[in-house]
Amino acid sequence: MRTGICKACRQPLPDEVRKVERFTRPWMPRPYENVMLLGMTGSGKSFLFKNWLAYMQANGAACFVLDVGDEYSRKGNDRGGTLRLGPLRTRMTVPEFLAAVERSSLFVRHARASVAIVPTVHDAGEALAEHIRPVLRILYGRGRCVIGFDELQKYGPSLTAELYRAAGELGKDGVMPFFLSQYPGGVPEIVRKQVGTCVASEIGKATDRRMLAADFGDPFANALGTPRAPDDRTFHVGFSRARFASIPTR
Repeated sequence: MRTGICKACRQPLPDEVRKVERFTRPWMPRPYENVMLLGMTGSGKSFLFKNWLAYMQANGAACFVLDVGDEYSRKGNDRGGTLRLGPLRTRMTVPEFLAAVERSSLFVRHARASVAIVPTVHDAGEALAEHIRPVLRILYGRGRCVIGFDELQKYGPSLTAELYRAAGELGKDGVMPFFLSQYPGGVPEIVRKQVGTCVASEIGKATDRRMLAADFGDPFANALGTPRAPDDRTFHVGFSRARFASIPTR
């Protein structure tokens, strides 16, 4: 029997993989789906999201990122050439963004807007959250866009209400949020409950894996605890589907 070949790495595919239908185009979340992307520094989490942004941007989506690490725009900080920058065309600090909106919000409402918004407050927690809130009010009012929340472990619990609104209410307005964090606890629990797809690399702490098992299943959580080689950039995808309680009738 002829062995299948992976189009990306040109390596033979195991028999069990060949029996699974493979995507022939880049994977994309469904409309209105909430996505959580988890991985520690060096796992490839940001690299993966940059590729998704490039794909979504090329297909006409308006894209915004709360760019805490200043790496998602073409003009970001590449750390002396050691970091691949993202595809977003415009880089603005939070004060620059708010000042520009005061003059005209046309650039925000542009059908192909592509903006990385870089905080100038670096203290984690409420100070960073308060700095970001005015930006979210503007983006939420726009609707019909992708919003990436970078490095949520630095401010997520302090923005619970705003993040829940993005996850639980704004799908009908066409907002597609991506929640990026080094570990699941960086994404508030009520927000995680709204996530339909979790993409994660290896997670070392058993308590973190248990957080994910409740919504995405034990096999997914157990896979995240399997030790891998330092240069292995494997990500697993877990899916959650809402379960509705039956209403008894008389």
